[in-house]
Amino acid sequence: MKHLVRLMAALALLWSLLWIAGSVTVERLVAGWLDQQGRAGWVVGYETLGTSGYPLRFDTRLTDLRLADPATGWAWTAPELHLDQFSARPLAIRAIWPSAQSFATPFETITITADRMESLLHVQARSDLALNRSETIFNRVAMRSDLGWSSAIDSATLRFSLRDEPGHRYDLRFDAEGFVPTGQLLALLDPAGLLPQQVDRFRLSAVTAFDRPWDLTALEVSRPNVTRLELEEMRAEWGDLALRVSGTLDVDPQGLPTGNLSVRAQNWREMVTLGANAGAIPDGFRGTLETGLSLMAGLSGRPEDLDATLRFAEGQVYFGPIPLGPVPRLVLR
Repeated sequence: MKHLVRLMAALALLWSLLWIAGSVTVERLVAGWLDQQGRAGWVVGYETLGTSGYPLRFDTRLTDLRLADPATGWAWTAPELHLDQFSARPLAIRAIWPSAQSFATPFETITITADRMESLLHVQARSDLALNRSETIFNRVAMRSDLGWSSAIDSATLRFSLRDEPGHRYDLRFDAEGFVPTGQLLALLDPAGLLPQQVDRFRLSAVTAFDRPWDLTALEVSRPNVTRLELEEMRAEWGDLALRVSGTLDVDPQGLPTGNLSVRAQNWREMVTLGANAGAIPDGFRGTLETGLSLMAGLSGRPEDLDATLRFAEGQVYFGPIPLGPVPRLVLR
């Protein structure tokens, strides 16, 4: 019996020493990364940094955190950031975001509040902590800009995972319910107030390829560039309107996509009205567009629904045979 007690005591002492060493390592990694960004020219500040959670977890908390990149003009401030890891699985990191935080860009500052915002990250055992997979859950998120607009999401889930195949290809899944657009946008798109105040459902499912992996350099230096987008489905439902898009785009180093996207629009005439209200469709072009789309919709036997192709070529985008204008660049800044 005494030998068993001594063995248990020795194991407990060993585990305690391992936990202390691990907690010190975690703190040094976090503090070292922050110091490194400060030496690189970032504005970095925090009030406290500490790790608790003995014996099963590394529970690291930073308070009064401030990060700013003068090169891009982006900044983030938060009263607290909580990083949680199992002692036995330190490469699985749960980030618990604060109930209120703010992001500043060169153009505006956005305050974000949430009942719940948590991310679970599985990273590789390398110095750059390349991402294997992640899942972020949002509950009752509200965004308010100092430019006067506000928006909200009732619930959403974002999943991002590296595919088990050559190249830097990731599965991307985003599901959101109860998205409330800004009041200014609603007033612009739907001045008569005929649509519901919130978009019922939005879903995005895609495979995205990048020119390099998502790791710490994506935060420290620049974001990876998209090289290919395989859109399995993008679906949005807003009242009686429904939009589905799928297809594949190849993206050059300048961010210009080429390829085709299949579009199915339910009650497409109302969508044209929304586009005209927003100024995306010039008044002089609206009649021509509606005539062309009516002919295309009539071919399907359901004139209220539209099946067509968005074609991206030579820097331009076409809706069926109808030119819509310059193609947007797919560049992450």
